[in-house]
Amino acid sequence: MDVFSPKAGFLSARIGLLALVSVAAAASGVALGPGPARAEVLARVPAAREMAVCGDILFVGTKRSSVYAVPVSGGRARRVASGFSAPNGVACSRGRLFVASSDRVTAFDIGPGGALSGRRDIRRGLPNSGAHNLRYIAVGPDSRLYVSFGSPCNICLPRGLQSTIVSMNQDGSDLRRVAWGVRNSVGFAWRGGTMFFTDNGADRMGDDIPPDELNALRPGGFYGFPYFGGRTRLKGFQDARPPAQQIPPVFEFQAHVATLGIHFFRSLGGDALVAEHGSWNRSVPVGRQVVRVRFRGGRPVSATTFLRGVGRPVDVKEAPDGSVLVSDDAGGAIYVFRR
Repeated sequence: MDVFSPKAGFLSARIGLLALVSVAAAASGVALGPGPARAEVLARVPAAREMAVCGDILFVGTKRSSVYAVPVSGGRARRVASGFSAPNGVACSRGRLFVASSDRVTAFDIGPGGALSGRRDIRRGLPNSGAHNLRYIAVGPDSRLYVSFGSPCNICLPRGLQSTIVSMNQDGSDLRRVAWGVRNSVGFAWRGGTMFFTDNGADRMGDDIPPDELNALRPGGFYGFPYFGGRTRLKGFQDARPPAQQIPPVFEFQAHVATLGIHFFRSLGGDALVAEHGSWNRSVPVGRQVVRVRFRGGRPVSATTFLRGVGRPVDVKEAPDGSVLVSDDAGGAIYVFRR
């Protein structure tokens, strides 16, 4: 088990060439990298959600009304845009920042120090996803924007573009549905040209079903909701006939851990870190940690605890120097874990 704890100022562990080796530690856990590693708060950002590393600036979306910029090297967070409805998603490309809020996708030009200008809405009228209105956005290897639209409910039949992931050009044109039957994805990233996305399982079916999911994108594919959660038939749809063949998950997480952001790390040999935001209605709480998903032959094979003690983690990103960045919306913080 690879475990960090930000409660320690300096922790130490030994490392192999491409993989972290589990090391016993005292009360403070186990650290990343050869020699001392330092765990610290990079910045305070209220209700911090998705992050985007744009050169030497880290942009941070929130579930309130503002977007913040933080120097990747550390420093005070600055509000650089406001007036949104839950600007959860942020992504950058070609000198521009894209913000996905509950009702639109907005583009900005990025200036020195992370200053934003030229605000323009490139897509309006996004579908109402009710309690799952926090959008995730990323730029794919094809330079298109990918945006998630959650389900409007716990378990129900979605309408239109609810429960989908879509892609569009960077001017908002040519919107395409790339995945459907997705209950609520709040994290995706690419490995070897394949997009992998997390999906939150349904609630109120007991402590242990259905699982949270990691899926591999097959463009246009159906991922089962509301008929399936993982390979489990969902309450109210046990006998209903799905409209298409389900593409099953490539990996199943424990039920209710609330898997959100995912990122593939060069510093971890191409393995992924996944933020588990944590359960809210399980009799024994689970999640509230970051897990390392190990890949073998291009497929996920295991998930182990990587770090704990960072509140309710939402997103994970890799800084240019290989450091691990984690956002925590409950504590309003961005954590950094350096080698």
